Amino acid sequence: MNLEFRAHFFDDARARASFEVCARKVFGLDFTRWKEKGLWDPQYTPFAAFVDGECVASLCVYPSPMRIDGRDRRGAQLLTVGTLPEFRRRGLQRELWARASDWIRRTCDFAFLFTDHSTAGFYTRLGLKRQREFAGVVRLSLAQPGPAGALRRLDLDEPRDYELVEALAVEREMVSERLGWNNPNLLLFRFLYAYRHCSYYAPGLDAVIVAETAGSRVRLHDVVARRMPSWADLEPISGVLGRDEMEVLFCPDRLRPTVSTSLEVVDSLLFVDDRFDLKGPFVFPYSIRA
Repeated sequence: MNLEFRAHFFDDARARASFEVCARKVFGLDFTRWKEKGLWDPQYTPFAAFVDGECVASLCVYPSPMRIDGRDRRGAQLLTVGTLPEFRRRGLQRELWARASDWIRRTCDFAFLFTDHSTAGFYTRLGLKRQREFAGVVRLSLAQPGPAGALRRLDLDEPRDYELVEALAVEREMVSERLGWNNPNLLLFRFLYAYRHCSYYAPGLDAVIVAETAGSRVRLHDVVARRMPSWADLEPISGVLGRDEMEVLFCPDRLRPTVSTSLEVVDSLLFVDDRFDLKGPFVFPYSIRA
């Protein structure tokens, strides 16, 4: 068995194809839509283990420009962290993390990832720490939207709708000064996969609203706009979705709503390295949770 560790290899077509096969087997992840839109990004940086020329484990790093308490930062998100079942418990991910973390410390300000309870212990053993997050809940007036408050559900298979989202993704303002991010290609990945059926265009605001309903609440994932609307502009739109509370899944410092309560985020767990130093309650924008 010939074991080889490689990094920064996406310019090697065969190695990248093997990585994609591994990602499909481990995660059921198909990059086809992302590639067809020309969004494969050289910033998306792979570290992987190959056995006899085939990828068997990967850990990818995707840096994004971020804003942390008003300061520009470069955050390194860990993605596509997985190993084929037959090669697990052999220390491959520990070796990949040792190589990736060295590169991250030289090129980025901090590292972070999102996972679930089943793998939380593994990341703790790597030296990352769990960071609790809290999302604000806002009571809504359910005022009926006026002419500027209409919503149109987007169909991202329609070229016109995709082009609208693409333009706003490239030109958007960060949603938060406390904890914001700006990576158009990663955001468009989210639209092409997770947000295909919960994205709306608000013509009066020239903004894309990413929202889903859950029980009595609207869960607001993101507001993608060239100029962030005010809460007074945004709130009436919620009447279209027919709920009386909104869970804001990003730091709402730019919207400034009156938050009635906070909920701890439990549907995914945030881990950070020791250089992440944001104090006080916050929530990472849900739209970055690829």
